[in-house]
Amino acid sequence: MDHDEGLLRIGLFSRLTAISVRMLRYYQEQRVLEPAAIDPFTGHRSYAPSQLTDAHWIVRLRDAGMPVGEIAEIMANRGDPTRVRAIMSAHGDRLDAERERLERMSAAFEHINAYLKESTMDIDVRQIHMPAMTVAVLRRVLPSYNDEGRLWQEIVPLMERSGLELPSHDEGLGGATYLDPEYRETDVELEVWIRVPEPFTPVAPLECREVPARDVVAATLHGGYDGMPEVTAAIGSYIAAHNLRTGPMLNIYRVGPAHNPDPSTWVTDACFPIIEE
Repeated sequence: MDHDEGLLRIGLFSRLTAISVRMLRYYQEQRVLEPAAIDPFTGHRSYAPSQLTDAHWIVRLRDAGMPVGEIAEIMANRGDPTRVRAIMSAHGDRLDAERERLERMSAAFEHINAYLKESTMDIDVRQIHMPAMTVAVLRRVLPSYNDEGRLWQEIVPLMERSGLELPSHDEGLGGATYLDPEYRETDVELEVWIRVPEPFTPVAPLECREVPARDVVAATLHGGYDGMPEVTAAIGSYIAAHNLRTGPMLNIYRVGPAHNPDPSTWVTDACFPIIEE
């Protein structure tokens, strides 16, 4: 028989709820859904008809990607709507974050497809001499390299408070220097800078710095920053071929998002200062 004394045996309950017997046993272990009765002699599990609704809710929560521990917490707190809403809200936030992560992965995949179809970038790696210059600098440790924009949003008001007149897009020269000796996933140290005509008294945390003349290995990226790996690969080959020692990477933004929102117009010089022996 599939039922006994008003209860449903585990096989029938499994069929009615679309939950495998293996998963029903797992849910019992995790205190998500425990049988109404267990035969002390045979160990057969039986469930009450009222538990069918519970099982259907568990399936919905499982299909929404909710961890089993949180499913158990929801089932145990069904009489507390506030607690249930809090758990659901937290899971919704995780799903939003996962959706954004998948969108970034999808965009990266499309970039790979475009690269495999055709790569027409002509990379000219060269040594150039950068003259000495005075710069306004804002330096900080950030959560990731993608947060560089925060510094650009801060440096302009600080320069204005320091009494500086911002150079025009045609005359200005600005960039970012990546100070960590290796690539980091988090807590990255970098600085953004803008060339100014003469020394000034900065408003903290802005700095005024005299940068000496130096030779650098440089290559120019035309277009969006997704092409940067190709540029740095070419620079790396050049550095190795010429047996050079180099300092922290810096980017000079000849044309960037502040000049034109269209990535196809961007021009970036990727540079590595040469360290003389």
